[in-house]
Amino acid sequence: MSTKKWYKLDNAAKIFPSVTNKGRTNTFRVSMILDHEIKPEVLQEALEIVIKRFVNLNVKLKRGLFWYYFEPNDAKPKVVKESPYICQSYKRKDLNNFLFELSYYDNRITLETFHSLTDGTGAMEMLKSICFTYLKLMGYDVEDEGLVLTEDTEVRREELEDSFVKNYDPKVKYPRNAGRAMHFVGTEYDDLWLAVIKSIMDVNQLKEITKKYDCTITEFLGSAIIYSAYKSPNVLEKTKRPFKLFVPVNLRRFFLTQTLRNFSLFIRSSISFDKELTFKDILDKVKADFKDQIQKDKLQAQIVANVKLEKNFIMRIMPLFIKELVLKLGYKTWGEGPNSLSFSNLGVVQLPKSMSKYVKRINFTSGASRGSLIGIGVVSYNNQLVLSISSAMVERDFQKNLFRFLADEGLDIIIETNELEV
Repeated sequence: MSTKKWYKLDNAAKIFPSVTNKGRTNTFRVSMILDHEIKPEVLQEALEIVIKRFVNLNVKLKRGLFWYYFEPNDAKPKVVKESPYICQSYKRKDLNNFLFELSYYDNRITLETFHSLTDGTGAMEMLKSICFTYLKLMGYDVEDEGLVLTEDTEVRREELEDSFVKNYDPKVKYPRNAGRAMHFVGTEYDDLWLAVIKSIMDVNQLKEITKKYDCTITEFLGSAIIYSAYKSPNVLEKTKRPFKLFVPVNLRRFFLTQTLRNFSLFIRSSISFDKELTFKDILDKVKADFKDQIQKDKLQAQIVANVKLEKNFIMRIMPLFIKELVLKLGYKTWGEGPNSLSFSNLGVVQLPKSMSKYVKRINFTSGASRGSLIGIGVVSYNNQLVLSISSAMVERDFQKNLFRFLADEGLDIIIETNELEV
């Protein structure tokens, strides 16, 4: 008798099913804005083709005795019209038990994903494939040019590997946990609404500014975020704890892998607000923190710390219902506790030339939560950078200070908001 195939969750994914709730959904979204109104029936056909290619997303979540696990999902995924309520807790029955939602609105296609499936890099690869297939079905002359995983591209075994476990080395010493950070405070929306404000800027303009400061775009924007928080004391806890910016690092840059599962870790920049600070003070600290932490050996030490917990004998034999209690407490203490704000730069998205003429813009939105009220996602495409701020609180002090600072630095910014359509 044959048994149904199943998959382990990767090391980073294991915690999310246990700590997710309505106020902490652990979802994010990537979007492409096309040059025409989306035909939902064609998008549905494209999704049904592409999902067979992306084995790691064509799954449903099952509860085991010791861990959650994935099973192949034989149901048909459904395209839905986009709701103004973004990054909400999934009603899996409505999605045929899939852990992602593909939606459309006007000329926008959005893939919203539960973090147990993949990270931003993996989700973007699927969205590229969906939009490419959609355009092809619409009759447009597009070629993949080796930049898109299509239905004809062979599924490599490496795409499905847990690259955390692959790069685990028990001989490597790992760092101790960081202390608690300062957090944003404010009037929370009572209906789990997330407000999203997008700022669109020219990459060449941004590069001129970063050249002046001798820093990268991520270092400049990260410093601008911290400086804007420093200038927004009314929406920060009254505490002597430092402000800690968490920045995900795509580990594929440092470890040879083509995995489409989660493979990113956080670095952090920490600075105390108990003294007078200039933007230059903060930038110098951010640059020093990044230089110190973005090193292969230190990133591997973080990998070891995470995998070691998974391999701990007591943790392995602990039944899931007990494990969940431990993970919830641990996530609040070591996941959200040391994190003032997460700032994720997905980098530059490259599309085939034949496809890019139909794609006007790309967005990346990182969800916020009741434990971390503001989240920021950045992505660049076609010389255009989009910075998206999602917020679970009403106050806008931080956002206003950030946009004012960027404008004062000489950036021409276009602002879009979903204040009570994204």
